[in-house]
Amino acid sequence: MLDVPTVGVLRDLSVFVSIATVLALVGYRMMRQWRPEVSWNQEGQVLSRSYAAPDLLLLAGLGLFFIMAMEVPSSGEAGAAKEGTLVVSMSFNLIVCAGLLVYLHRLRGLNPAELFGLQHMHWRSLGLVVLMFAVITLISVNLVSAATVNWLKDIWPELEPQETVKAFQESGSITFKILVIIAAVVIAPLAEEILFRGFVYGVLKRYTDAPFAALSSSLMFAVIHMHVGSLLPLWMLAVLFCLAYEITGCLLVPMLLHAIFNAMSILGMLFLDPS
Repeated sequence: MLDVPTVGVLRDLSVFVSIATVLALVGYRMMRQWRPEVSWNQEGQVLSRSYAAPDLLLLAGLGLFFIMAMEVPSSGEAGAAKEGTLVVSMSFNLIVCAGLLVYLHRLRGLNPAELFGLQHMHWRSLGLVVLMFAVITLISVNLVSAATVNWLKDIWPELEPQETVKAFQESGSITFKILVIIAAVVIAPLAEEILFRGFVYGVLKRYTDAPFAALSSSLMFAVIHMHVGSLLPLWMLAVLFCLAYEITGCLLVPMLLHAIFNAMSILGMLFLDPS
């Protein structure tokens, strides 16, 4: 469960990435005025020129809301996640995702399918990219995860698995396990990729460039999972998702990679020793 040190570290990190992003926005604006001939934000396959100032304001509002919502749960909220809590979480993620799509389509006049590169998919090449990145992702993220746990065991001795992971391992409810599988393999890849790779990464790339947008949005993705031990592995995972998105220009690729990674993680929890 979340404790005071965990929330403190994650909140400080959230403030840090927010300040770094603001400074980057100012810095890149100055660089564009100094060298307007350089297309700082137009490299790669992900189109970002459609985003504008209202999207940047929405991103800032979402970030501020998340930082203000970070708090230590009361004793009545502690304990393993229950079916109802998980359903509420899944519903909230879908509502945020749907709201973002409605905002982009109705208020901004953008076509999400075109914006996220879903209209021009070449299945054979996409399949090869997904296969290649799936192997790279599974190997690299697990290596970083093992190294992170080994590093943190001396400075963060009470480190435990993520709350949902722990609940999944300890629960005897088939219904709960099915809900976790649906949330991890279907809901999270859909909602989180649209939000973080589709929107956050795209907006940041529009006003900075691809490398900074990948690093910054990936750190936001890692922090929002609210687990100190997973920060570095999730950050690397998200950076690889951004790279795959840039190579193909199709958001379906990180969605599939996300689903594959979560599915393999669940298989590990089902068939490997929880320790």
